[in-house]
Amino acid sequence: MGRMAKERTTSQPKPVEKFELSEKHIGWRILFFILFVVIAATAFAYGINSLFTTEPGWQEIEADAAAGVNCGNEFVLMYHLGISGRDATVENKALKIIYTDACELAYKLFHNKETFDDVTNICYINQHPNEEIVVDDALYQAFSIIQRNGDRRLYLGPVYDQYEEIFYCEDDTMLVNYDPLLNEELAAEYAMISDYANNPQMIDIKLLDDNKIMLEVSKEYLAFAEEHYITQYIDFFWMKNAFVTDYLADTLIENGYTAGTISSYDGFSRNLGKMEESFSFNIYDRMGQTIYPAAVMQYSGTRSIVYLRDYMMNNQDEEHYYVMEDGTIRTSYIDVNDGIAKTATDNLYAYSEQLGCAELLLKAAPVYVTDDFSEEAVKELTASGVYIIYCEDNTIKYNDASLVLTDLFDESGITYKKAYVGK
Repeated sequence: MGRMAKERTTSQPKPVEKFELSEKHIGWRILFFILFVVIAATAFAYGINSLFTTEPGWQEIEADAAAGVNCGNEFVLMYHLGISGRDATVENKALKIIYTDACELAYKLFHNKETFDDVTNICYINQHPNEEIVVDDALYQAFSIIQRNGDRRLYLGPVYDQYEEIFYCEDDTMLVNYDPLLNEELAAEYAMISDYANNPQMIDIKLLDDNKIMLEVSKEYLAFAEEHYITQYIDFFWMKNAFVTDYLADTLIENGYTAGTISSYDGFSRNLGKMEESFSFNIYDRMGQTIYPAAVMQYSGTRSIVYLRDYMMNNQDEEHYYVMEDGTIRTSYIDVNDGIAKTATDNLYAYSEQLGCAELLLKAAPVYVTDDFSEEAVKELTASGVYIIYCEDNTIKYNDASLVLTDLFDESGITYKKAYVGK
């Protein structure tokens, strides 16, 4: 049944009434109006001023995305503004400019897929084998560190280029095209590339004077590369942010900014100077599909930290990990000896008071990116000032006798303990 609308009744509008404004107290009204305007203007000015004024203390400094492409989204810079005696607002603005410029240059220098007109980067070097090239000091120093440590992972570029497609697979059926553990032909190709990568006669970065370098590639390897459509000879891949962290930290230190810390989303962290404050670093451990906050490392002073893990901790990690339907995890830690991704334990922490993140990583990688974990290898690192933390059977093991661990996890029947394994 349809609804019946109620009958409307019309009403006559009320006559307009006139009101006379009293002139009584008109002076007070004007005064209150003026006060209201002044208060509103003052509040507005205060609000505007607060937008451009920075309070002293610990603040996160963000790279300015509007200034151009940069790697700022991969890092967190925390800085104690005003502690040096400078005005916090002035210091914040100056620091932001320096940090933004450094993030932009780092993004361009270590880019392996695109060239830029104003820099000579990894992509450009790959396009010009056997040519003398002038590079920025940041890249020259990165190559120097690699050469000094005798590490050859840089030369696995062709493996990295193909292997990283694993992390963009939509399901397990696509893995066979990129995963050497599922594709014997691909495994054989990766093994051949590893042989080339480990042979300085086949490929090598020569460090020349005045920041000049040459990517020397043999005729044999050039022919192999052409046959296999290889265009990317070198790449820092998963190691990149260790070098970028050092570059950003060193740039800030050189400009007098030492009261802060910088860390990347993928596990590289550095204190910029000897600060009196105490710091803490969470130690995690994976057991099955669960990640536990096993303990907290307490420390102070200068320190570089490298955190290697076979599991994801944030959304950005999707670029370096793939979780299969059965829970198996593919990582980006490729063994230079055979081109196969490996992790000897679920997680490993390395730290040092003397070394930067890059050199620290190169010393820790052989312990982690391998088939079997060696406690003896961990002990040997102690002599070089490299300290290691790793977890095994609910036990946090470490080779630094002075390490302070707090907040050991103890919940729901899961209990962690600690054990010193140094000499």
